[in-house]
Amino acid sequence: MNIAVIGAGPAGLSFASKYGDADVFEEHKEVGLPRHCTGLVSGSAARRVGIPNSLILNQYRELTVTDLEGRRIYFKMRDSVLLVDRPGLEQWLAEGVRKLYLGKRVVNISKNYIYTSDGSKHGPYDYIVLAEGSARRFARAYGHVVRLPGLQVDVKSSIDIHGIIVVYNQKLSKAYFSWIVELDKGVFRVGLADVCCTVEKLNKLVKLINGQPIDKPFGGGVLAGPPLKRLITGRVTLVGDAAGFVKPLSGGGITLAIYSSQMAAKAIARGTPTLYEDDTLLLRLRLRTAFLAFRILYGWRFVERAIHLLNGGEYVAVDYDDHIKTLLAAALTDPRSIRVVKELLRYLASNRNIFHLF
Repeated sequence: MNIAVIGAGPAGLSFASKYGDADVFEEHKEVGLPRHCTGLVSGSAARRVGIPNSLILNQYRELTVTDLEGRRIYFKMRDSVLLVDRPGLEQWLAEGVRKLYLGKRVVNISKNYIYTSDGSKHGPYDYIVLAEGSARRFARAYGHVVRLPGLQVDVKSSIDIHGIIVVYNQKLSKAYFSWIVELDKGVFRVGLADVCCTVEKLNKLVKLINGQPIDKPFGGGVLAGPPLKRLITGRVTLVGDAAGFVKPLSGGGITLAIYSSQMAAKAIARGTPTLYEDDTLLLRLRLRTAFLAFRILYGWRFVERAIHLLNGGEYVAVDYDDHIKTLLAAALTDPRSIRVVKELLRYLASNRNIFHLF
């Protein structure tokens, strides 16, 4: 079968390397650039999808949630969270791709052909795989996924913080959150995602930690889900961010992109592409549950109330990839969580339409 893949990020490259013979079209002229994301993944997920240790830049066992107004919650990781060399990961994946066309932006899809910005027509193809990442230029026609502008920058600072810091403060982000990740001693990656004004807010965050930028800001769309209900429509298959395979509470999607693409490639190679939807059904249900939590925590800003009620708490993050499981485990170990649950139930009782996602 002839397969075309649109996008040479982790999803598109993983599909092509797994399938073995596909035409991959990438609008940029270099794999891995420009940079998009922070690059955090769980150790278990990295091992599951085969990310090599040579691409691990750092690892973390501590995560702090704070509002930067004196309240904070501490998490100890049961398994390490890893900082991955994202450009290096894509370059490594590209080594297993036979036909990679760089600087070829796809501008149109018509029936079983694709058209690129240089006026070329390619095809015919039996399947076209949308692996566009958060841009979702073609994927948006197949379903909505929440997308927020994100921006981050690496800075030097003498601030005494360690590990991963997640900040919920409406002055920095009204719709999502901001972050500070320790890259090395005195070097941090700081960023945020919000509906607007990311440049001004990022500058404010950098000033709060007395940071001095050491590189240019980078970023792109941060997706929060939910995953699409249909992953295959006719000849078109969606994988990774394009299909909404992201963790709604953190926006992370590197390992989900690789995993979903591997499942899609396996199903198409077997001649039964619908197996891709079947094999990812439970994962998509879990991500939709997490998206419900996203609606509650961020849409209602319930997260700020939870930080206030659970201030000073220390918990174990039992699963960095399953935030619902981690939140439930934390709640069961702290009697103060009863107040949080009561407020949550009152909110759900008055907002029953939130369950329409299922």
